[in-house]
Amino acid sequence: MELIVASTLLTLIMTSVYSAFTTTIRTWRTGEANLKTYQDARFAMNMLSRELQNNVYGVGHLFEGDRDSIEFYAVTPALDVDKGEGPRVMWVRYRLKSDPGEEGSHLYREEAIVKSPLPLKFEDDEDDLAREERLSRIRKGSKRGYELASGVLDFDVYYLWLPEGEDDYESDVDSIGDAGPPEPVELIEKRENRVGWGLPQGLRIAVTLVDENAEEGETTFETTLRLFGPTAEYDEEKLGEEVEL
Repeated sequence: MELIVASTLLTLIMTSVYSAFTTTIRTWRTGEANLKTYQDARFAMNMLSRELQNNVYGVGHLFEGDRDSIEFYAVTPALDVDKGEGPRVMWVRYRLKSDPGEEGSHLYREEAIVKSPLPLKFEDDEDDLAREERLSRIRKGSKRGYELASGVLDFDVYYLWLPEGEDDYESDVDSIGDAGPPEPVELIEKRENRVGWGLPQGLRIAVTLVDENAEEGETTFETTLRLFGPTAEYDEEKLGEEVEL
């Protein structure tokens, strides 16, 4: 009888220990997977932010993008280590790449070394055929692609413009004087930026990831960037109408 009671108690204790152990392991694995996803997302956002701040001066007319991709020229090191170290002029594109075998898509980065001069600013009266001919002269090296983050549900890009008549504000404390800080300006958000429109004043980027620990099953990382360099003025005639993609 004592042996039976002891065996029963030992079985109950071991069952509880095993249940607690498996729950802990499952939670740890889920947390580790989410941590890697978060780290990849932060790495991708930091890289995108850094390269946008290093866009090639004077070629904002080549900057383009839509709702879920962005393409520009930047001075940045190549991820392809076979191309050598150090920054150089690169063509860079960030976009979503679907994967039918996994939940969500990949945030994908493509790059190519620029091997020719970049065309100067387009003239307003220049037709599309002339622009395409000038763009075709850009020589690029072989393109390579890299998956920066997985489990991406959405990659949203918003192009931010100052309204007509508003000056690009430079943060200079001495220039504020007794007038105080300037009044906030409501920026114009566009969902695309075509070649020739120029460099907007800023970008808002949101990346939504699969997150099993979140109540809604997803988590969104968002950042707003100011773009430096000669940005373009908002042209209502050219940019006023929203184009559905």
